[in-house]
Amino acid sequence: MAGLYVAGVQAPGTHVPVRAADGIPAVCIFPSAGEYPYYDDFAHAQLQKDRTRMDRYTAVVRRYSPGRTVLDIGTGPDALWALEAARAGARHVWGVEVVPDAAESARQAVARAGLTHRVTIVEGRSTDIDLPTPVDFCVSEIIGTIGGSAGAGAVLHDARRRLIRTAGLLAPHRSVTTASAVDLSRAGPLGFPSFALRYVEEIFASVGRPFDLRVCLVGQQDAYVSDVAEIEPLDFNGALRPTGSDHAELTFTRDGRMHGLALGVRLWIAADDPSPIDSLSQPSNWLPVFAPLSGPGLAVRRGDRLTFDFRTTLSDDGVHPDYELRGALRRAGRRAVAVSWRSTHHHDGFRGSPFYRSLFPAVKPGSGAAVRPA
Repeated sequence: MAGLYVAGVQAPGTHVPVRAADGIPAVCIFPSAGEYPYYDDFAHAQLQKDRTRMDRYTAVVRRYSPGRTVLDIGTGPDALWALEAARAGARHVWGVEVVPDAAESARQAVARAGLTHRVTIVEGRSTDIDLPTPVDFCVSEIIGTIGGSAGAGAVLHDARRRLIRTAGLLAPHRSVTTASAVDLSRAGPLGFPSFALRYVEEIFASVGRPFDLRVCLVGQQDAYVSDVAEIEPLDFNGALRPTGSDHAELTFTRDGRMHGLALGVRLWIAADDPSPIDSLSQPSNWLPVFAPLSGPGLAVRRGDRLTFDFRTTLSDDGVHPDYELRGALRRAGRRAVAVSWRSTHHHDGFRGSPFYRSLFPAVKPGSGAAVRPA
């Protein structure tokens, strides 16, 4: 079993102690990095190893690109789907990329492919650009670890309004965020694998300070203790609603303790997909986000219920969502227990809950101080 220790990461103007693991424990956490402008070779390699994702995107791009104009939002350093669309017979493709280094790499990839006459790379956010004419088809890979967390709702709502013709198509077709209760009693204290600490640093740098960033669970598949609820529906080819509130209920399927929720995504790349990609039940590069609700865990029995409202609003950048959950655990013969979780894109404070005070302990890195659960 991997041991835990206190490491240190750099943040603007300060040095932050953080709980880390020497190795990869059976259950660990990883920063939810897709919402921030940082990409590296490892992250891109993980995307391309996800064969279900790659195969479904490849099929839909080849299906809808021939003879059409195409917009690829978040084209990445390889201009992957922009080039795939051009090779499939698109008349012209615009690939949009917000990260400057990735945009330059995408231009080089297009040049190497000899397709500069049919693929144009545009640097910036799609919400800040204009195109000569609206396109016929839009492809994007900006689905977050929580369905809309990388900005898909707001970005694609804007694209439909300004950049895609009225009868145009979008891929992916639809996503929902999923929620299931988790019992982490067997996991023990959670920490970041040492190689993930650079992502923590980059996220802090992008925001300009340390804050209580969202974290994803790895290895939690045996920890689910409830059924699954669907929230945050995003119908990219339908009545797209980037913000709103959803009511949901979970029923516990076995006895245990509830420490929080695993929040995942179900994604339909095409309207006629036989089943969605499901990050809670399938191996995927989308990792479930952990929403901590109780440090010691709340005892639950089969048949107990968790009812909650899940609210999505937009942060002040107009793109990335902030989330809030408020609910109650209802157990037979016992008083209901209120639970809540709030996670903003960049406005959260630092060490604002027992979970984050445990994750970012107020001790000096290398001091030999014990790392204890919250």
